[in-house]
Amino acid sequence: MSVEWWVVFVTLAGPILAVQTQKFIERAGDRKRRREAIFVALMANRATRISPEFVRGLNLIDIEFLPAGFGGAKDRKVIDAWQEFLGELTHGTTIGADQPSIAAWNQRCEDKVVELLYAMSVSLNYSLTREQLRRGIYHPQGAVEREQAQLEILHGLRKLLTGQASIPMAIKELPTTPEFAQAQVDFIRKAAGAYDEKSGALRIKDVK
Repeated sequence: MSVEWWVVFVTLAGPILAVQTQKFIERAGDRKRRREAIFVALMANRATRISPEFVRGLNLIDIEFLPAGFGGAKDRKVIDAWQEFLGELTHGTTIGADQPSIAAWNQRCEDKVVELLYAMSVSLNYSLTREQLRRGIYHPQGAVEREQAQLEILHGLRKLLTGQASIPMAIKELPTTPEFAQAQVDFIRKAAGAYDEKSGALRIKDVK
C-alpha cells in the first residue's frame, strides 16, 4: 500500500518539480545575461569612464553581483573591487590640484578599474588577463581631446557658478558714427550752457 502512495506522489509531484526546475534555470539564465551585459558595457567604455553607459553599469553591480549561493565567493570579490574603486572616485582630488596630483589619481582609478573588470571576468568565466584589460583599448586621440575639452568646460562652469572664477571682459571700441559723436558734443555744450559760469547755479528761463 505504501508503494502505491509513493507512486501517486511521484506521479503528481513530477510535473510540478519539472516546472519549478525550468523556472529556476530560466531565472539563472536571465541573471547571467544581465551580468554579462554589465560587463560588456564596462569593457566597451572603460577608456571613457565618464560615459553614461559606464556609470550605469557601475551602479548595477551591487544588485546583479550580490553574493548568493554557488559562486558567491567570486561575486564577493567583484563587490569588494567595486567598493574600492568607488572609494577612490569619492575621494577624488582637491580643487586646484596640480597636474602631477591629478595624473596620480587617474592612475589609481585606472588600476581600480582593471581589478574590477578582472574580478568580473573571473566571476563570469572569461579568460582575460589584467594586461589585456589594461592595454587592449582603442581610443582615438580625437575622442581624448574632446573629452578633455568637455571636462575643462564643466570645471570652468563649476568655478563660475560657485564664484571661484569670473568672466574677463575688455572694451576695445565703442560702436559710434560721426553723427553720433557730433550729437554728443552738442549735448555736452548745451548742458554746460545751462549753468551760470560764476556761481554754477542752474539757469532757469522764465517762459510766459
